[in-house]
Amino acid sequence: MQARDPFERIEAGERIYFKQSAGPYAATATVEHALFESNLTPRRISQIRRDYNHLIRGEEAFWRSKRDANFASLVWLKDVEQTTSGPAIRPLQGVAWLCLDEEPAWRRIERSDPMLSSNGQGAAAGLVHARTPFAIEITPGNLKNNTLYATSVIDRFPAWTIGGANKSHAARPITLILHEGPTVQTDIVGPRKLIRTRVWGRWFRAHGVKAGDRVIFTPMDDTTYFAGLARAR
Repeated sequence: MQARDPFERIEAGERIYFKQSAGPYAATATVEHALFESNLTPRRISQIRRDYNHLIRGEEAFWRSKRDANFASLVWLKDVEQTTSGPAIRPLQGVAWLCLDEEPAWRRIERSDPMLSSNGQGAAAGLVHARTPFAIEITPGNLKNNTLYATSVIDRFPAWTIGGANKSHAARPITLILHEGPTVQTDIVGPRKLIRTRVWGRWFRAHGVKAGDRVIFTPMDDTTYFAGLARAR
């Protein structure tokens, strides 16, 4: 038997979305820890049941169906939240798990949406849903100063996240989940339209970002955004 996703395809810090079969998204969570085992034996399966069923809560029929399994993927979750949106994906056709490949959903959305421009506006901007991705183009000044300004897309962020000039006057934060990077909470410096977090320099260097590349923001809910990278054409 072959291992199936998410075996050795998921790690701590990654985000999982739970979607109803042929229906909408229902929840999202962050992976806190993952454990994978292969070459299982009935004895080892019994041990896994003994050690983890208080978390798995599998019934007798579940464990009977797993008695001949060769692989196990145990995933611990944190920050579980309800959501009605998630990545754009192909029909699963009965597949229980789908691990996104190296070209994430945010890039496919960005490339295929003719209304998405560097300022998040378009000819039909009034029709764009609030969950539509939008972009900020990275400038030489951003690279030099490790900054990112939201001037052209300030209206795409909630007004309550616009704060004062210094941290003592910071506003309520939003959450940014950076692609292959940390998750940070930050507000926006109102007078400068600057996204206050200092994470940008480290993230730019980790991905070899150049002027003209764009940060793609995908709203996940009212307070959370996934930040991906699209290379300049």
